[in-house]
Amino acid sequence: MECAVGLSIAELASSIPHGQIGVTTVGEVRQAGGDVIRTSGRSANHATLRSLNPQQVSQLLTPTVLNPAKQQL
Repeated sequence: MECAVGLSIAELASSIPHGQIGVTTVGEVRQAGGDVIRTSGRSANHATLRSLNPQQVSQLLTPTVLNPAKQQL
């Protein structure tokens, strides 16, 4: 998961190798009872989603969209 204030989805998705991504907001995650915590990872914007079960996460990240960072290549 990538998370940062002020960056576009394409900027956040630039380190994600997949052609499709799920998009949500920290507000939507928190409204569902979860949280987003910055953690170390592939990029400086890496974060971990906590306190939600797989079904809740899937609902937040569905439908997926084409990774805009891959479309710009």
